[in-house]
Amino acid sequence: MALTEDDLAMIQGRLKDPTRFAAAGALSAASASVWIASGLAKISAAYGAAMVAKHVGLPCQLISAAEYCQMPLLQALPVLVSLKGQHEDAVDVAQSIVNRSSPESVLITGDPEGSAARALRAPYATPHIVSASLPPRDHRFVNCGSIFMLSALTHRLIEQAFGPDLIGAVDDQDLTQAFWRAREGAPAIARGITGVKGWQNKHLIVLGHGSGSELTLPWQSIFAESGIATVTRLDLKDYTHGDHAAAVRANNAIFILIPHSGSEEMVRIFAERFDMRFPVLVVPLVSQGPIRFWESLFYSCNTADALTHDLGYGGKRPPRDQIVHSWRGWGRLT
Repeated sequence: MALTEDDLAMIQGRLKDPTRFAAAGALSAASASVWIASGLAKISAAYGAAMVAKHVGLPCQLISAAEYCQMPLLQALPVLVSLKGQHEDAVDVAQSIVNRSSPESVLITGDPEGSAARALRAPYATPHIVSASLPPRDHRFVNCGSIFMLSALTHRLIEQAFGPDLIGAVDDQDLTQAFWRAREGAPAIARGITGVKGWQNKHLIVLGHGSGSELTLPWQSIFAESGIATVTRLDLKDYTHGDHAAAVRANNAIFILIPHSGSEEMVRIFAERFDMRFPVLVVPLVSQGPIRFWESLFYSCNTADALTHDLGYGGKRPPRDQIVHSWRGWGRLT
């Protein structure tokens, strides 16, 4: 399987790290925040934005680097999430933060001396750097370790800002049970996909609650970066208003349903109806609170690993196209 007990131990250790962050004060005092990320870091940023919105009730949203740089009047507290802060998108966001004279900012990263961190330390700026040691180099289909590290850092920051009673603590035993449920349950999800003739050419549609759900984003992001599929991620209820018409016409879809707490009956009704026409797979999440995010993340990683084996590059990253990959460094945002 993709995930091992070492992954679980690393996550648990990172979540219990006692290091205090000055950024917690800035986040708790902010009336609104925007969480900015690119690539796999979007998963952790979506987790952070969702926790603040759901458990605290403060306005916050996940936006891309380009979106942030194109909205120079936006004055909400910027929270930039980047593994090393070296990619030009992260550096350009940091420069945009400085250019708009944001009184405070937060950077969640594994490199407190990276280019983005240095850019934020401009005169008269007050950046708050939330960091921890980088995980070992990860050669799996995607850098799972980076997702776990940044997500654990994000959770600790929000827990310190608003308190575990409000956010919900991540209990070791509950997290362990979620880990093993996903490890044991993911093969059935993978078989449900690979059992569809020509699945590699099917349109994978992931449905949950909200177009920006932290529970569905890992499936989209991890499946895309591991070369499995370009997944469409949509709100389940809104999808039934008419967005399903194209799928019905093309008759080429596989649905993956991610139940949110309280949406189980809606998921059941959708599955019963659409299962008459399409392959419909329901990810059987049972965790509550923040652990539900981790359970969905574990399921998506393990399912992706199984699918890469079916595609012929078993647990590794797909071959790079040198023409496309050579685009690095283009399209500066500031």
